[in-house]
Amino acid sequence: MELPIDHFRLLGVSPSSDTEEVLRFFQLRLDRTPDDGFTPEVMAQRSELLRRSADLLCDKQLREQYETALTAGASGLEFSSNREVAGLILLWEAKNSIEAFNLARKALQPPQAPALGSGRESDLALLTALSCKDAAIYEQEQRRYSSAAEILEGGIHLLQRMGKLQERRQNLEKELEALLPYRILDLLSRDLSDQKSHQDGLNLLDGFVLNRGGLEGGKSTNSSLEFNQEDFEKFFQQIRKFLTVQEQIDLFSHWYKNGSHDAGFLFAIALVASGFYRRKPESLQKARKQINKLNSQGFDSMSL
Repeated sequence: MELPIDHFRLLGVSPSSDTEEVLRFFQLRLDRTPDDGFTPEVMAQRSELLRRSADLLCDKQLREQYETALTAGASGLEFSSNREVAGLILLWEAKNSIEAFNLARKALQPPQAPALGSGRESDLALLTALSCKDAAIYEQEQRRYSSAAEILEGGIHLLQRMGKLQERRQNLEKELEALLPYRILDLLSRDLSDQKSHQDGLNLLDGFVLNRGGLEGGKSTNSSLEFNQEDFEKFFQQIRKFLTVQEQIDLFSHWYKNGSHDAGFLFAIALVASGFYRRKPESLQKARKQINKLNSQGFDSMSL
């Protein structure tokens, strides 16, 4: 397997690092293992690969040949099949979390899937969980919230299928849940020509509002998402400008039918806006009927 990493990045040193610095970083990497959950075998292989890089970079002739090859366009390092998991761990440690996640997930799929209960399967499952989390964090930092959510969904699905690392999977689920408002905003704020993303955003928004008990948030849930009413209203003000009038009419009507009184008011306002903009008196008549319904529930419609 060829991995997109060179000896400098694998070891964590700069191309300008001298022998002393290379050896210092080598020792630091040996002393700081990434996680207690990996098997001793793969950790030994990791140390072996680090030593191989340190030996090459400390040998003046080999280093010059390698740097010449890099200058000529060489890229990536080849790892034997019995060392590829250790190579993937080093790829993840080098902050290539997305590549490490995708390759680890691929290695867990047929036909190259490891034997059930094997150390290889255990190491790959743990690496998938760790790299999944880091890849999602990186995507969030780049404000690619929908991409971050898709990565988390991929990791969660894989761990569920394998029946592995339940606690880590639950942590990924919490991360995914916390991303929901940002994911909705990401999808809805895209150009309307991206119809699939926009529709996905609408579906997520609909489910989000219904699960919290309407716009008022009257339903208590077991959600770990810390999103109080004030935060929700700020969020909703942001996304409302990305909704067409017809989309607002459809959503507000749906939420009103499911018990959201505030949505009933906004449904009437959206109908009024649509009626004037499209010059459709029937929309205004429908809005009037909606206002009367609200009035029967104690709503003062005089200002309208």
